[in-house]
Amino acid sequence: MKKFLKKSKLTGLFTAAMSAALLISCSEDAVDSVQSDMDTTAKQEFELLAPQDGMIRIDAKSNIAKSNISKKKATDAAGVDRGRFNISINYLVPVTDRQREVFESAAARWERIIIKDESSIPEEAVAGAIPSAFVGFPALNADGPVDDVVIEVVLVPIDGPGAVLGSAGPRFIRTSNGLTISGVMQFDTADLQFLDDLGLFENVIVHEMGHVLGVGTLWNVGDKMLSQGPASNPYFTGKKANVFWNAEGGEFELPIENIGGPGTAGGHWRESLLGNELMTGFINLGENPLSRITAGSMKDLGYGAASVGEQYDLAKGTPGVDISELDAMNANGSQGINIAEHEVLLQPIGEVVDK
Repeated sequence: MKKFLKKSKLTGLFTAAMSAALLISCSEDAVDSVQSDMDTTAKQEFELLAPQDGMIRIDAKSNIAKSNISKKKATDAAGVDRGRFNISINYLVPVTDRQREVFESAAARWERIIIKDESSIPEEAVAGAIPSAFVGFPALNADGPVDDVVIEVVLVPIDGPGAVLGSAGPRFIRTSNGLTISGVMQFDTADLQFLDDLGLFENVIVHEMGHVLGVGTLWNVGDKMLSQGPASNPYFTGKKANVFWNAEGGEFELPIENIGGPGTAGGHWRESLLGNELMTGFINLGENPLSRITAGSMKDLGYGAASVGEQYDLAKGTPGVDISELDAMNANGSQGINIAEHEVLLQPIGEVVDK
């Protein structure tokens, strides 16, 4: 079953400019060639693996044993990267140099926050066991181990400019801590140039990569229960994120979005209160920082995250959720793109026994 996030109309003058901007094509021959290859490849059915009635469970240790390789096992020991966290990206269709640059830059922003190595899943346990997120593709990352997260990226024509933008989320998670092993990001090529023209391309990719890593998608997986409260006024219970919410100037509990469709409400920070923080459901024009609040939430999820964040200004005394009152709040408007309107985030379909 395909699940997509849908762009809303842009506010102000950007509404009128949207269709025209999206019709602009790159003129460089090399880019045209790559785009042509993508259009040809896109004739395939890029159908996502459907959620199962129950989670697919893969025992990495058993798969290694069957391969008679006793020295290779799922491990959290430091490798050549000295124990740093790595996001690997598998491009399943050709991409332009600019697109590759944006995805790699987005991964680097998350790697500055999440710093500790997670358990690696060796090639012998991956090949033939963990499927690609897309029907008809070989097993995930079969040419090597998963260290620490691998994201499959597909940039293909979907429905033309201005409607469906794409989909993103985790696919397989670790049994040891419920954190992502593999995820998927799919985007409509008809919309990417427009996002780049607005200076929002990288921010959109970073935002969706955050959902792959667990923001809004893994908050309540297993026994985490990081999202609490009524649908009218949910809040985040993670201690580290709330420490930084208060340190930045917020009061009471860190508020989670309470309006919008499935995946918007309950899956982002509250736009009306956190403004241009990147993991609200609204990508604002200009700066969209990954703040210490989001960094703290990654630590609350279970990642080895640093207590660092990009420059972020929150008005002192910004009211969060007073759990003694639980008053409903409403979001206000901002210029930019409501990236999360009608968004349905992908949820994991399987887990891997990694220890």
